[in-house]
Amino acid sequence: MGLMDTIKSKLNFKKKAPVGIDISADAIVVASLIKTKTGYTVQALAMGPMPPNAIQDGEIVDPTGVGEVLRGIMDDNGIVAESAVVAIGGQSVIIRLINTDVMAPEELATFINYEAERYIPFAIDDVNLSSQIVGTIVDDNGNEQMEVLLVAAQKNLVQSFISTAEEAGLSLSCVDVASFAVMRALEKTDYLNDNQTIAALLIQGPSTDINVLSNGVPKFNRSVLIGYSYLVDNLINSLGIDEDSAKYLLDQLDVDPQGYEELSPEIEQATEIIRPALSELTGEISRSLDFFMSQGAATIDRIVICGKGASLRGLDRFLTTRLGIEVVVGNPFTGLDPGSVEIDEAQAPAYITAMGLAMRGLDGE
Repeated sequence: MGLMDTIKSKLNFKKKAPVGIDISADAIVVASLIKTKTGYTVQALAMGPMPPNAIQDGEIVDPTGVGEVLRGIMDDNGIVAESAVVAIGGQSVIIRLINTDVMAPEELATFINYEAERYIPFAIDDVNLSSQIVGTIVDDNGNEQMEVLLVAAQKNLVQSFISTAEEAGLSLSCVDVASFAVMRALEKTDYLNDNQTIAALLIQGPSTDINVLSNGVPKFNRSVLIGYSYLVDNLINSLGIDEDSAKYLLDQLDVDPQGYEELSPEIEQATEIIRPALSELTGEISRSLDFFMSQGAATIDRIVICGKGASLRGLDRFLTTRLGIEVVVGNPFTGLDPGSVEIDEAQAPAYITAMGLAMRGLDGE
């Protein structure tokens, strides 16, 4: 979805297809794809650690340091690119679905500039605004209205990603929204079926982005402050360990209460620490989806979990049991040609945003 066009118009374009780069508190993830007549082929994948405390409230506070790390990850993995597509997300991005009278695109742009203040808690002069018509509905009086997706992000936040790319020797062809990149990647799989309502959860960094799509159209968005790094911090604070040790434990544990595999006492202890945080996240997801359905919307047919947090063993079963809705782990490589790249299935959910961004770069939307 080309929803950040106001940003896109200010950026440079290169003829060579951009790579997708997902920069979050969890990691730096890079995906390079080739588009063929039959779809996409994976050209290269890379993932590396994010410098500590380099992101605050969604903004990259050390563009030089992050840019150097990004360049090192690309060089170490033989990824050559001139430009990139990156994403912003979490509570740093405001996304609203609004209904308006039917109007021409030029009228809509003027309307949005005036109406945005009703939906955005920032000064209009300090944000990049973008909007896209995603559908039409008929109101209670029988009048046709447009459904418009409104997106806003603070300019200093966007600039921090532009500066980081420049430090890595890249130009940005586009700044996208992380949840939209996830949707784009899922469109190429069989997770999204016609006439179904799907909730996509991006569990990444300090937050989880909850996005509901009905018949492929975004209908609801909310971000809650419980994500993968929230779980990491829980282990660090409870056990007095460092970040690497906390992430190692998260990779080893199984959060499914029906999993009876015998684990070490340390991993069992970590599991007991994590489960209350996951129950808290489950409550936030449940309340969000209940609110969506209370508006007269369709029921949720399936939940797809994505991002680094989706790699937690047993999380799909944990959520299925508590939410009463089928939960599956999103794999962006389903149906794609892996080329010569060896895909680590356990880490597949962590690549989904970068994959969607690389697709955006190839499609030139």
